[in-house]
Amino acid sequence: MTTVAVDLEQMVSDSRVTLAQKNLSYPALKIVKAGDAVYGAAGDGGDCTRFLRWASGGFKGTEPKWGTAPGSEDAVIGLILRPTGIFCWVWGDPEPERIEAPFFAIGSGGKAARAAMMMGASIIEAVNIAIEVDPGSGPPLQILKLKE
Repeated sequence: MTTVAVDLEQMVSDSRVTLAQKNLSYPALKIVKAGDAVYGAAGDGGDCTRFLRWASGGFKGTEPKWGTAPGSEDAVIGLILRPTGIFCWVWGDPEPERIEAPFFAIGSGGKAARAAMMMGASIIEAVNIAIEVDPGSGPPLQILKLKE
């Protein structure tokens, strides 16, 4: 699936998209910066692309038509880094919810990345650790800073 991690300064992701049914993988963008925010997504690749486009446009217009069922393992989940904090969006939520923590991570490598950060790893080290233990995540890293 993927690994997207965020702290209060930046968002970092892997680049691997896996098409298990076709035994293929390829690199793709999983995080984007628009205005004063950074957006990231994990889940179905097409849904992630639709989420990033919709979110980076300010969540304006009709919510995209998702290709996966709500609650499924591949349902899209989004992370948003704003000057006011870290937010999480899941399908069905009326708006992103603020995460009251200094860091977070999503995707198949999200738990590994969160555990690494809890043990003192930097966000970049955490995503690299997730890549080592999660077959759904792979290099190269993508890094976007909130202020740059």
